[in-house]
Amino acid sequence: DGEPITDVKVQRYRGEQVLTWWEGAASMLGVGRGQGVIVDSSYRRIATIRAGNGLSADLHEVLLTPRGTAWVTIYSRSRRDLRPLGGLADGQVTEGVVQEIDVATGRVLFEWHSLDEIDPSESEQKPTKEEDESFDYFHINSVEELPGGDILVSARHTSAVYRVSRSTGRVVWRLG
Repeated sequence: DGEPITDVKVQRYRGEQVLTWWEGAASMLGVGRGQGVIVDSSYRRIATIRAGNGLSADLHEVLLTPRGTAWVTIYSRSRRDLRPLGGLADGQVTEGVVQEIDVATGRVLFEWHSLDEIDPSESEQKPTKEEDESFDYFHINSVEELPGGDILVSARHTSAVYRVSRSTGRVVWRLG
């Protein structure tokens, strides 16, 4: 239907080999609003993975787990005082969000927001003073689940990888 498709992978869902991808609308800045898709070996759609809590899945990651869940990355906008960084008093900021979603029910099991743990001053980017431009300070690229449940989150604009505690949502350590 003409929508972009990214992040095509062979993965496992409910013990079976499946093909997954992200589909939706994408900007020239590498940010998307869409959903994950799972198809079986006959290319029949068996599930659609949508972000929860009013958010939309980004094109960077749809990662299935053996538990029947999926990790997705999300870009979400909010307002912050960006004057200390050279921006506007009520500047628009794009943060990275990670959700773990139960594929069968669509329920959000875990949600992490970069602005709760990573200050925009850690970005290698600088905000503009344009009212209609959002400061993409983090630019989330991927999420990976570690043994024990913690997750690794990588961010292009802070040039770092973060280990996030699944139980507390806090950054345990960072590399970069």
